[in-house]
Amino acid sequence: MNSRIISDIRAGRRLPKGAELEAGFPFYWNSIRADMCIWAERMLRREREEPDTGWDRSGYLAALHSLRGGARDPRTADQHLLELVRQVVDALPPWALIEHRRCQVYLNRLRAHPLPTDEESRRKPSGSADVNAGTGADRQAARVEADRHVRHPAAVASQANDPSERMRDILAGRGWPEAMELLRGMPFFKDSLHEDMRHYAGRLLGGIERDGYQPDDWSGCEATIIHHARHLRQVAGSRAPTRWDLRPIVDRLMLAFPAAYHEGWLRCSYYRAALEVREAKIDIATTAVSLALVSAEAGSPPEADCQLIATALGWLADVAAGDPALVGQPRPIRCDAPAHTARHHGQTLVDFLRMSLRRDGS
Repeated sequence: MNSRIISDIRAGRRLPKGAELEAGFPFYWNSIRADMCIWAERMLRREREEPDTGWDRSGYLAALHSLRGGARDPRTADQHLLELVRQVVDALPPWALIEHRRCQVYLNRLRAHPLPTDEESRRKPSGSADVNAGTGADRQAARVEADRHVRHPAAVASQANDPSERMRDILAGRGWPEAMELLRGMPFFKDSLHEDMRHYAGRLLGGIERDGYQPDDWSGCEATIIHHARHLRQVAGSRAPTRWDLRPIVDRLMLAFPAAYHEGWLRCSYYRAALEVREAKIDIATTAVSLALVSAEAGSPPEADCQLIATALGWLADVAAGDPALVGQPRPIRCDAPAHTARHHGQTLVDFLRMSLRRDGS
């Protein structure tokens, strides 16, 4: 069934839903620009909904017209297209959650950029440099501006169709795992929690994580986020940070985020689970289950649902491995890190269920 849907989408017979794009389905005609054109056209033809005095419909229609025109023109640069999508996001009515999610897929794809090839750009950002650079306001502003030009690994393409290749890119440092990818079983950047934290802090300092959000969402908390992100990058980049060193920094950083920044909240929750916070492990498990249910109801590919189920079961297995109530009873064996334990046991359980279903089917 899914192969038929994918074939129809690639042939231009069907426009993919936003949830399908999030789950890895291709864009219409295998082209993000064609997808934007058709989607914008449908939104422009949609019948007017109930009036809302707090919503500027004319601005919304103008943003859709601009996006449609920009996507049609092959001369439109990706950066300009990114700005057009942001204009649509800013103009969307607050109740248009499905449209918001679709635009977020567009933004994720347009924000993806290749790794630099020059040796200077590949150089790792140093945590100690922030400590020795001085504390004056002028020096701090200069450091923040320098952080904005640090190159980072490419963001995930939401419709990547080869998980094994994607995993190889992440392990080799050629790709950056989004929080949702971590939730679906992908490893940390370079398979290292500390490297992931350090580079994520760099992305916050460089302004990459602000893309797609309204300036007002960050204006009241940006200075606090920069402070905690710099501290996280310094500690995560030190020789042997412990979870006791990192926990309070991650907690303070997460609490500084604006409510609309779901990516940051989810990623820091995953960090807290990897740092042995029991409540965070349960939060990750319940989040994965909830998303799996939403994905299943939307008719997403079964593999996407299975990965979320594996994540939920895996983190519950890690909780069980350290549960004092199970002393004297069989408990899951722990790997070298909580995230590895969760990934191993979750995948083992899902694979076992698959084999059982195949046996029953035969």
